[in-house]
Amino acid sequence: MLDDFSAVGLDFKVADGIAWLTMNRPQLRNAVDHPLRNALIAAIAEVRDEPEIRAAVITGAGNAFCSGADLSQSDHIEIRPDGRRGSPANIAREDGRRFGWWRLIRDLWENEKPFVAAVNGPAYGFGCNFALACDLVIAAESARFSEVFVNRGLPLEGAGAYLLARSVSPVRAKEIALLGEPVTGAQAEEWGLANRCVPDDRLIEVAGDFARRLAAGPTIGLGHIKGQLNDAYDSSFDQVCKTEVTLLGLGIGDDAQEAMQAFKERRAPRFRGR
Repeated sequence: MLDDFSAVGLDFKVADGIAWLTMNRPQLRNAVDHPLRNALIAAIAEVRDEPEIRAAVITGAGNAFCSGADLSQSDHIEIRPDGRRGSPANIAREDGRRFGWWRLIRDLWENEKPFVAAVNGPAYGFGCNFALACDLVIAAESARFSEVFVNRGLPLEGAGAYLLARSVSPVRAKEIALLGEPVTGAQAEEWGLANRCVPDDRLIEVAGDFARRLAAGPTIGLGHIKGQLNDAYDSSFDQVCKTEVTLLGLGIGDDAQEAMQAFKERRAPRFRGR
């Protein structure tokens, strides 16, 4: 499977409990075509299912994170002479083809393991939303985030409206989406698109530091917290409280017991991810 990933432009390696996913199509600024998209879906599932993996980092090879979907593919919208998208049958076929892109974002957003995006250079269109679907975003000074869809006369794609509205204030979200202008790494940190903006030569170091902290944490607990925060945007106060009760009712895992024992013994807990 790992060889298959490499063949379609995805480098996947695991070290010290951290999975490193590197989109490796630098000649196309890591634009995502169908094979790479499917490999990313499979790799994200591997992170979810492999107990030894407790955190992941996603980045791009060369001087770009991801320039978006590969426009040489056939996922283009069919436009009739009257400006409409086409017949209901054509729309259904188009939506079926595009489901894979939505699945990639959803699988990343809903994955129980924490993901860190290390954004080096452009993260445009789908690439911008792919980064925003990660849990932590570390931007290089050379990073550029852009929802380029408006420049092509298109609505936001790749769950962009969902992710952007949850990352920044409403006025910033509209500025980014309606103007389509690139946001620098420093602006991304200031506006809330990124957790940190760091010099290019420290990007992988800093992203790795965050990933190591996450990998050393209580994996199940981190997954619960991630899910709680993701769901909170669409939940009432009572629903949030009910979720807390439900999670507590699932029982206290080994890591939670270890944390309590460590507190009593006045030492740092040693989490094992279960």
